[in-house]
Amino acid sequence: MPENNSLTTPILNTLNEYLLKKPVRMHVPFHSGIPNNNVLPEELYKLDISEVSGYDIEGEDNPIYQSEKITANFFGVEHSFYLTGGASVGLLAALIALKKHGEKVLLLRNVHKSIINGVILAELEPVWVEVDFLSEWGIFSKVNLESLKESIKNNSNISGCVIVSPTYEGVISNVCEISDICHENNIPLIVDEAHGAHLFFLNEKNLKSAIQSKADIVIQSWHKSLGALTQSGVLHLTQNQFFTYNDIKRSLDLVSSTSPSFLLLLSLELTRKHLVQTQGTYFNGLYFNSVHCKNELNKIDGIECFQNEDPFKIYLKSKSFSGIDFAYSLYKDYSIEIESANNIGLLMLTGVSFNEEVMKNVIGAIKEISVSRDMPRHVSVDNLAEPTTNKFKKTPREAFFSGFKNKSVDYEYEVNAPCPPGYVLKIPGTKK
Repeated sequence: MPENNSLTTPILNTLNEYLLKKPVRMHVPFHSGIPNNNVLPEELYKLDISEVSGYDIEGEDNPIYQSEKITANFFGVEHSFYLTGGASVGLLAALIALKKHGEKVLLLRNVHKSIINGVILAELEPVWVEVDFLSEWGIFSKVNLESLKESIKNNSNISGCVIVSPTYEGVISNVCEISDICHENNIPLIVDEAHGAHLFFLNEKNLKSAIQSKADIVIQSWHKSLGALTQSGVLHLTQNQFFTYNDIKRSLDLVSSTSPSFLLLLSLELTRKHLVQTQGTYFNGLYFNSVHCKNELNKIDGIECFQNEDPFKIYLKSKSFSGIDFAYSLYKDYSIEIESANNIGLLMLTGVSFNEEVMKNVIGAIKEISVSRDMPRHVSVDNLAEPTTNKFKKTPREAFFSGFKNKSVDYEYEVNAPCPPGYVLKIPGTKK
């Protein structure tokens, strides 16, 4: 292992050693470092290599393992597994690893479709923990602690509990208290923190990551909130009370590519280096701009911002226009592309580019639209119905595989979860 320096970049170092040799490339990938277009830069092709000398070393001398360990030390966890298939792969692996502890899994009603996919793969039996639904906003709220306790009380052979915090719209549950409830009952807690990796750097703002709140496995999507390339993520094994390194590694191997993108691996490593160098201080300015933006938007007549806990998620609604119509006007007339929209409101996510000038432009555009009299109305402003939770007639796995043969059944056999946000509307095995 190299010296434990959080700035060390084993993946980049191995890449540079390879490029310095200017080798004759008699290996995959087929492009051999030569572009076949004038859009993507040549440097990108040169860095896009496969398992060449240096990367195929087993154990602690492997540069990927070394880089993951350095990242783990920075975050103060047992191990940080790099994901090149997005947070979704981490969620699948976590569900597979849960099989070690039992047959049932406690799931929040607002979990992402990847978790349902993991339930199918691991042949687990879901036990639903209800989440309060805010129909006037069309979104789920926080974990209902009493519902969680009741579910634990009424079920045995529970393998684990999986929650989402923060939610897509920025609702943060009390992960610390949820961890205590689970651990008192010897139940591991997995947190889907795909949209909340930045919370680790906002602790001084009374916001905490699940890493800092005693969760056992935390899955993050680094492209969503830390600045890495799209489809890169990290699974943090925070401690080894319930899972070993090998438990997670073999579960990940089951669902991961044998040819991971080294561009994404490098992106994760360099993002960690940047976070070490800056200690995430740039999040402070972004935090200030996001909070200020919400305050200014709330001053606009007819506009209301949802009072969530995550400042980087701005979810608002208009008294006059649907979120879909409002979003269309923002894009068509002001070239402002938002994250998503529905009948009620629209969601904006603040990122690195959200400086004072961008903030003023966004506020100004929303202010102009809000007083517009001639903006077309294509979608009515309606409350959204809460997704139903029907009883299971088959296990999700049985129902899913039955869909290949017999489609004339009285239960669902597909996973229906439009993305974004990926909340499941129809679950295999539930009554139609």
